[in-house]
Amino acid sequence: METTNTLTVKCPRLGCPSTLLRPHAAQLVSRPLIMLPEFGQTFERGPSMEAPETKSKEEWFWRVAQVMDFENIGVSHTATDGSKYLSCADCDIAPLGIQTSGDSVELLIANSRINYSK
Repeated sequence: METTNTLTVKCPRLGCPSTLLRPHAAQLVSRPLIMLPEFGQTFERGPSMEAPETKSKEEWFWRVAQVMDFENIGVSHTATDGSKYLSCADCDIAPLGIQTSGDSVELLIANSRINYSK
């Protein structure tokens, strides 16, 4: 049984009104091996970016199949380690999640890095 988000997923930054996902747009998945850069950064925009050195382990994510499933999301350029990170498109707080690479691309927003509203 797949679990979808029943609430609206919002940007976690206080004062940012951005909606990231509408209800029932994403499935809850466990990905215990994903390491994300420390939360609360803003990434420089440019043709490439350095992969952040300090990372933390996240396990639970909201998964969507394609970037157009989001209401509002920013995707970084490819980092030197091959990762693309997801941010709020309005305030650029990051990383909220990751776009995986390889045969099975997933867009994942960390459950612990977002807010919810009705």
